[in-house]
Amino acid sequence: MSALRVIANYKALSSLTDRMREAAQRSEWETLINVEQQRGALVAAMKPLDAETLLDDSARQRKNALITSVLAQDAEIRTLVQAWMNECELSMQSNAQELRLLRKYGA
Repeated sequence: MSALRVIANYKALSSLTDRMREAAQRSEWETLINVEQQRGALVAAMKPLDAETLLDDSARQRKNALITSVLAQDAEIRTLVQAWMNECELSMQSNAQELRLLRKYGA
């Protein structure tokens, strides 16, 4: 039963990570943050059971496949977030330059 619970936890982790990826693709940053908090709580809850549960080869392979999927989703999320952060940085630089010009030459 514990092995089934471990796999169910990793499936839930993959599902939450997929929701985060979808939120990042839609630029829904609040949703991304909220789901990430849910995912963090799940990971914290998973650790004790995961550490004490021995898995057979089939369950271990399934767990590894789910972890691989989560890592790929995380990489995509990082790419999307980095692009958004770069846009924010450019916007802030543009705003700062506009402010300097307004201060120097007036409105």
